[in-house]
Amino acid sequence: MARIRSIHPGLWTDEAFATLSMAARVLIMGIWNHADDGGGFEWKPLTLKMRIFPADNVDVAALLEELSSSNLVLEYDADGKRFGAVRNFGKWQRAQKPDRFCPMPPEVREYAGTVHVLSKEERKKNDTATGSEATETVENGDQSRTSTVPVADFENRREEGRKVRKEEGNTSSLRSEGERADALPAPAPKSEKPKRACRLPADWQPTLEQVQFAEANQVDPVRTAEVFRDYWIGVPGAKGCKADWDATWRNWVRREDKMLPGGGKVYRLPASDRPKTAAQNADENAKYLLERFGAGQ
Repeated sequence: MARIRSIHPGLWTDEAFATLSMAARVLIMGIWNHADDGGGFEWKPLTLKMRIFPADNVDVAALLEELSSSNLVLEYDADGKRFGAVRNFGKWQRAQKPDRFCPMPPEVREYAGTVHVLSKEERKKNDTATGSEATETVENGDQSRTSTVPVADFENRREEGRKVRKEEGNTSSLRSEGERADALPAPAPKSEKPKRACRLPADWQPTLEQVQFAEANQVDPVRTAEVFRDYWIGVPGAKGCKADWDATWRNWVRREDKMLPGGGKVYRLPASDRPKTAAQNADENAKYLLERFGAGQ
């Protein structure tokens, strides 16, 4: 299975690479794509030609010999088959989850620079052996021993690192709940959301508290409420919206108090100048009728 590989900029000025023929340069880069993460590939010239040079008339067997003579690839036998290894493959190609499918002797792994890359079977054996070694170390109490089992692959080591960091970041302890509560800062109180501005309802009437506030400031609550309501209902747009109508009412009453004659005292008309009420008018009419018609009887 072909894989995406990276090309270092220094490759183009490398002497070993620059002395190759043009076709051999293309072949080695194509082998990078088709080699496994351990730098191994099957030494099959015809298969490599179909994968890398499908439309070119080239002799891949001769090109492999050219690469081998330049010490860029190494041919070896394993399990009765012919394989090849790319020199220093692990130095320039680093897969996130490395895996190998070509068997490779230890000395060839050093040649490819991929000693740490294990196959699935090797990882299973390594996990089993590592578990046995860890058990033996705990039982013997010797923490200075080192295992001869190959190191785990990069992905396993990364997973172990995540577990260690997770354990180090664990804040649980054997202290009592009270001690932990004293050590932790108290959460900041949540601030109240500001009120949204709104218009004064058309049927607004002053509340008992608002009436008492007006009377305490010697302002007529009934008359002031009528003027207050008519004024703010008639104000257009956003200017007629207030976030706190209670505060607006108090400010209005205070202004009314300052506008009263006599330095803020309630001004009352003399009794003779005051307009008569309907009851007073009715009494006067009744008295007039009695005087006029009662006297005639």
